[in-house]
Amino acid sequence: MAVYAFLDDLLFAPVLVTATVLFPWYLTLGAATAIFTFVNVVSCSWVQRSWDTWIHAQGARLEARLAGLREGRLLKFPARWITRDSDIWVTVAAGLIGTVIVVTVIRLLGGAPIGRRRVFFASLAYSVGFTATYTGVGIGLHGLLRLI
Repeated sequence: MAVYAFLDDLLFAPVLVTATVLFPWYLTLGAATAIFTFVNVVSCSWVQRSWDTWIHAQGARLEARLAGLREGRLLKFPARWITRDSDIWVTVAAGLIGTVIVVTVIRLLGGAPIGRRRVFFASLAYSVGFTATYTGVGIGLHGLLRLI
């Protein structure tokens, strides 16, 4: 999932731009948003399901260190801000950064699972922004190809 979280632009952007050139943009935008939202929800669900296993196996030292840092002077307020119960802030952060990264950071700092509704809204926000960006690139490329 780490590969997907950091390389989604390299993995899905060329496919989305190509699909926009070949098919109507509104069809590509709608289908890609639905598919990308689904992929993000599945990825975040996998991260949440696998979290306890990972923490107990490889991450025990990290979790012990984070427990102290969460209440320390340096991370006390940022950790509270990041993990507070606000769907809007999580959605905005996911739309800007990426759903899997935001869910992982919240889970790392908060130590508690994130609700399904929050994961869905975060996934939808990131998917709409991502697909709109690369559909726009595809529309521009399609217009450029028609001029040539």
